Amino acid sequence: IPKIPINPKSPFSLNGHPLVNLSPLDVKLALELDSLSLIAKFSLSRPPVDLFEHHVNSSWGLNQPATVGLHDPKHILIHLHSADDFAKAWSRESRIFDNQRFLLLRWTSDFTKRKDSSLSATWLCLPGSPLPCQNSVILEVIGNSIGGFLHLDDRTKKMKHPMSPLMCVEMNLAFKLPEVVVIAIGTDEPSLQTN
Repeated sequence: IPKIPINPKSPFSLNGHPLVNLSPLDVKLALELDSLSLIAKFSLSRPPVDLFEHHVNSSWGLNQPATVGLHDPKHILIHLHSADDFAKAWSRESRIFDNQRFLLLRWTSDFTKRKDSSLSATWLCLPGSPLPCQNSVILEVIGNSIGGFLHLDDRTKKMKHPMSPLMCVEMNLAFKLPEVVVIAIGTDEPSLQTN
């Protein structure tokens, strides 16, 4: 984990107790590093961290090994080291380890073990999209209009399934999801894309 440059402020004690006074910038820098973190939540029994770390680093197809550690008795923290690896991990379809399902959550600064995050990596199918909209750059724009674009499936990347492109988008499920995306091409009549 890279070190961040911080400037603790004085005084170093308050009423005889040690004091660490961090600036909002110090905390912001630390939070930026954590923005590439996911949490695996196991409902029944959590596997040993070293076995889960081996699973993550050997089967998730990451470019750099993830740092995996115990967050609390039911949650394992997975820190990815690049935005590409984060998108690949967050958009994984398989969430099973050692015959046990786990919930993959995005770490946020308000994470609590009492309540699951409302952020979700959601796979969306866009049947009947106009062919020019099958371009990966255009699909990314469409994904960002719905939420935060993460990833295209391999068949969509290779134009192997133009009838129904498939993308993964980070969405906040606490808000109503759009039922329709309007796609306008030049001066043509806009077309409606339903999910």
